[in-house]
Amino acid sequence: MRDTTLPVLIVGAGPTGLALAAQLTAFGVPFRIVDRSLDRAHESRAAAVQARTLEMLQPYGLADTLVARGRSSAHLQLHFEGGRTAEVTLGRDVGEVDTRYPFILFVSQAETEAVLGEHLAARGATIERGVELLRFDARAEHVDVALRKRAGGEERIRVQYLVGCDGAHSTVRKAAGIEFQGDAYVQDFVLGDVELDPGDGARPLASNTVHSLPGRYGVAMIFPLGTPATWRVIAMSTRAGTARVKSPAGADQPIMHELSLAELQSALDDAAAGTLRARDPAWLARFHLHHRQASHYRAGRVFLAGDAAHIHSPVGGQGMNTGMQDAWNLGWKLALVVAGKADPTLLDTYEAERWPVGRALLRYTDRVFALFTRAMSSGAVVAWARRTVIPRAVPPVLRSTRLRAIAFRFVSELGIAYRQSAAAVEGTPKLDAGPRAGERLPDAEVVRGEHTTTLQRELGGPCMQLLLCGSVADWRERTDMLRRLHDRYGVALKISRLERSTAGDDLLDPTGAALARLGVRENGLYVVRPDGYIGYRCAGTNLRGAERWLARWLVDVRRARTG
Repeated sequence: MRDTTLPVLIVGAGPTGLALAAQLTAFGVPFRIVDRSLDRAHESRAAAVQARTLEMLQPYGLADTLVARGRSSAHLQLHFEGGRTAEVTLGRDVGEVDTRYPFILFVSQAETEAVLGEHLAARGATIERGVELLRFDARAEHVDVALRKRAGGEERIRVQYLVGCDGAHSTVRKAAGIEFQGDAYVQDFVLGDVELDPGDGARPLASNTVHSLPGRYGVAMIFPLGTPATWRVIAMSTRAGTARVKSPAGADQPIMHELSLAELQSALDDAAAGTLRARDPAWLARFHLHHRQASHYRAGRVFLAGDAAHIHSPVGGQGMNTGMQDAWNLGWKLALVVAGKADPTLLDTYEAERWPVGRALLRYTDRVFALFTRAMSSGAVVAWARRTVIPRAVPPVLRSTRLRAIAFRFVSELGIAYRQSAAAVEGTPKLDAGPRAGERLPDAEVVRGEHTTTLQRELGGPCMQLLLCGSVADWRERTDMLRRLHDRYGVALKISRLERSTAGDDLLDPTGAALARLGVRENGLYVVRPDGYIGYRCAGTNLRGAERWLARWLVDVRRARTG
């Protein structure tokens, strides 16, 4: 075994593991990332990247790169029996949108992994493929790990922390003895990345639009993919579904099976009544879906993220995004702790913040799944409602700007918050408006020097951010305390100012829109965490509350040097 202790070992080089590696790289934390597969995914697999995920990729310069490789859409078209349709826009026309990405990005998982992999390679990080985790022994101060390379031979290493990003059949989760609670759905989904032609007398599908087709014997969701095929089809047929015998070992059963084009067409016909013909498949698969969640996301020095922690229906395009956001929540905490810049109890907030998000996601996907299965009933009452009531009742509901805004914030994951977290505190005097502690920092245009930029761009990066809102004169009396905070936390804390009129390197909000979005009338302050969520905020210029919050989580570098 090597004498040196590696700070972090990541097992699994899918989107979750790669996202974690990208953040550790930004913080300059040594790590290794291993995967038993010899190559990255080349199938499209997860195809939707949500707005919040793009925001988190933004500080690393990856969001715009990924957007350029995919197709963005904020349009959903519902197709009802008899040829009626209804269209809704979720992102761009729902009033004030506080993100640069008011859409769903449809891009192959292969492209997402490629962008993250290229980013890591450019910074000297290596993804070790063909390397399998054999076992580990987690102790109070470290984790001893045994790895096996495909060429043969066993390697033993010692790490401070082990993170399992190794999917639904996670070796890390099983070896840690963490239960994977839940069950399997009775129905199967079929998936195909294909070209679609209209049937006789039917119209072509509108491009750059998500299409939902609830039919008598099935339901289909069709997404604009672009590469490696124009469309992604996910369909479920009541006539194709077969009941499964539930067993305690169900979580270990294969999730993906082979599928033929004829089988995909059959399921599509049950939903679309013959109005669409599939051809030229780039990828076909049958999925036996589970809805499960790990009972815990942490066992001592061992953590779980992504599919290793939660799996569910693909409806809504949430799975990969939730996994990547697990990684962003955990990454900065691990980085600060292993660097000696944060109290180790900060790691307790990972499960406290992310486990409820996973639970809420499972409940949401279960409800949508149940709605789909009820909609496919061939009973007379449901069939009548599907033909007559729903086409008349749904369009007026979809015209509600408020409902569409709520729907977009949920689907985009912009609405995820950690308001109950110990690392989210509302200070006094309270701000009456703006995002609360535990919520994401909204985006808005600001100016630095001669360049237009945004709040999220300026307040992103590998450190805590203390944002002082108000004129320089308002904060002049706090200069000594601000200097002490800088000396106390060093590079772990960056202090910025935002005001209506300024010179130099401060952030300028000439229209007042950014300050209004933050709920600041005269002055106030925000502590923004490295993941873009608000840790602390208050009105006024009193820094005592922020000082206590920072002292709770960060380590005084002066004491670290002398200790």
